[in-house]
Amino acid sequence: MTLVCFHRQPRTGDPSYSRAVFCARVEPALFDLFFNSRTGYRGTYFDAPQVGLNANRLLFDELSPTLVEWAVKHQKDADRNWIVESLSLPSAKAWLAEETLSLCTKCLGEWSSSYVSELKIANARWEVSKHTHAAWGSQAPKLTKLRFFGAFVNAEHQEWVAKHKANRAAQIWEHGWS
Repeated sequence: MTLVCFHRQPRTGDPSYSRAVFCARVEPALFDLFFNSRTGYRGTYFDAPQVGLNANRLLFDELSPTLVEWAVKHQKDADRNWIVESLSLPSAKAWLAEETLSLCTKCLGEWSSSYVSELKIANARWEVSKHTHAAWGSQAPKLTKLRFFGAFVNAEHQEWVAKHKANRAAQIWEHGWS
């Protein structure tokens, strides 16, 4: 994995909240293993929402020191304590790089809602659901960019979670997508 950028992304509609966002390049085989495999990121959520949340926390506990050091080294005004806080809150998450959230040319997203993967995931749950998210969740994309999102946090150390992401773990469990 090669980190390519770090951003302090303000919350749309309320810039008093912001989150740390990192983008990394990976080989397609590593992307596939991380994002699509039975023991990968979404695979843990398939087992149970809490299993996915536990795996997500482990991921951030292990990866955060590297992310923080990279940001501090590559961005002179990076606020170490704020980045640590953003990455340590419960709503921090990993995901593929979507086109709709490209913060610079280095992290230009590869996935859009029109993307169609050649590979499909068959697990007797995601591919049988009629929900829009299941159409995306049953796909097994092989891309090259991952994003690591810290939680939105303000100066009073309050975390903000979008209403449509409040049940993210259950959404991924049910549909393979959020």
